[in-house]
Amino acid sequence: MNRPILLLAVMLAATQPAALARADTPPLPGDATSTCGWVTGERPAVPRSQDIFRVEITRIDGDSTPLHPVPRHRVQPGQRVLTVADRIEANWLPSAAIAQIERMKKLEMQRAYKTFTVEVKPGVSYAIGARLLRDRLDAQSIRDNAYWEPVVWDERAERCP
Repeated sequence: MNRPILLLAVMLAATQPAALARADTPPLPGDATSTCGWVTGERPAVPRSQDIFRVEITRIDGDSTPLHPVPRHRVQPGQRVLTVADRIEANWLPSAAIAQIERMKKLEMQRAYKTFTVEVKPGVSYAIGARLLRDRLDAQSIRDNAYWEPVVWDERAERCP
């Protein structure tokens, strides 16, 4: 598939509600002939209605991630340990929580990041997000950085070049 057609397919999929991965949808099998997988904190249609927001992937397996014009990272298949920072927009948070979260991020620095493991299959792209836990927006949960959790919210077949 050439790039313009692939881009159009991605744009069309992003406008369709069915494009979101649901827990009851089996994961994609991937492409066994592919030699890599992908992880990204950016997709056009992040499901905010499910309280999922963008993340910044700062480390993969302990190595810092380079900044790319498109923050998508090619990785080897297998277990990958990602370190992510939430990018939950303030307008989706209660006003009382905004200042507390900003203060926690400033004081805690590295503890404001979270790590988690993703089993990367060959030929699959994984969209990583931050799920806002609205029942944990109290002061103590914010201090403990327990108001969000990293999740894989979408999986798509994507070959390696």
